[in-house]
Amino acid sequence: MKALRVAFFASIVGSFVAFAAALSCASSPDENRLTQAIVPDYDTYVATVDTYLTRRCGSLDCHGQAGRAYRIYSREGFRLYTIQDGALVSGQQPTAPEEQRANFQALVALEPEEMTRLMARQGENPNLLLFLRKSLKLERHKGGPAMAEDDPGYRCVVAWLSIPVVKGDGTPIPPKDRAKLSASAQRNCTEAASFP
Repeated sequence: MKALRVAFFASIVGSFVAFAAALSCASSPDENRLTQAIVPDYDTYVATVDTYLTRRCGSLDCHGQAGRAYRIYSREGFRLYTIQDGALVSGQQPTAPEEQRANFQALVALEPEEMTRLMARQGENPNLLLFLRKSLKLERHKGGPAMAEDDPGYRCVVAWLSIPVVKGDGTPIPPKDRAKLSASAQRNCTEAASFP
C-alpha cells in the first residue's frame, strides 16, 4: 500500500514538473502581432442584408436583446442607444448607421476564423458558419428554423457571402472594385427585406 502511495505521489510530481517545463518553453506573446480577419463586403451588407436580418431575427424576443452573442440593433428591437441627445430612441426612428455597423461586427465576430476561411474560399460552403447552421436548424437553435435553403433571405445572405473580397493570393480587393449582387440575388434581397 505504501509503495502504491509513493508511486501515485511520484506520478503527480512528475506531471507537475513536465507541465512546468512545457510552460517555460512557451514564447511570450507578441503584443505587436495582429491577425487580420477577412470579412464580407460591408456596403452590400448595409444595402441588402441588414434589413432582412433585423426584420427576421432582431425582435426583442430573439436576437434584439442584451446578452446575446449575436445581438441585433434596429428599430424592430433593441437600440444601441436608448437615449440620444436627451430624447428616448424608440422604434419610430430608423435603424442608425452605428447600429448597422454594430450588427455587421456582431455577425462577423461570432466566428471570425471561420468567416475568414469562408471569405478566403470566395464564399464556398457557407453553411459551415454557425450563423447559418443555426438558422437552418442544422444545429440546435432556440428560435427554431429561421431560414430554409430555398428562402429568398437565405439566397440573399449566401449571395452576399459569395462576393469576393480577396484575390486568390489573399490580396484585398478594394470595395469600389468588388463585384455587385446579380439581378436575381438583388431580387431575393428585396423580397427578403419585405419579410413581414
